[in-house]
Amino acid sequence: MARIQLLVLLLAALIALASASSAPRFCKCTCFKNSTIIPLGPQHQSGPRSLSQAPSPLLQDHVRRSTTSSCSECTKAFCLSQGISFCKDAEEDDVVTMCFQRDSNKDKIIVWGFIFGTTGLLGWAAFKRVLEWREARNFGLAGASYAAMGSSR
Repeated sequence: MARIQLLVLLLAALIALASASSAPRFCKCTCFKNSTIIPLGPQHQSGPRSLSQAPSPLLQDHVRRSTTSSCSECTKAFCLSQGISFCKDAEEDDVVTMCFQRDSNKDKIIVWGFIFGTTGLLGWAAFKRVLEWREARNFGLAGASYAAMGSSR
């Protein structure tokens, strides 16, 4: 009974982890076959960073973000307003946008679950093979130690 409760608790923790934080969203702006990816949402959305991971002040001027992380922000007008160097002479017909998410916790759980499940199944198959090999070896040795007895008629 304790195993079932532990399994339910683990499953609930994984569900809570998957739904707790949203995946970062990005807007891919393509002008004249050149593309750039712009993160959506406020600058501080990704959480606190250490000093070694913080971007330099020079890069912060060039990396503009939208005010919300909604995919409705990823429009042709948004891409043109970002001041991207290869989009300066572009019109709205020359711009293609695409909004996408990366590295969500749900995706990570699915991938790790598949890896652990596959590893577990391969381990179980190898374990069964070793047990069969041991039984065959022990049975062969046990059968070789018996001597035929003469009949006493």
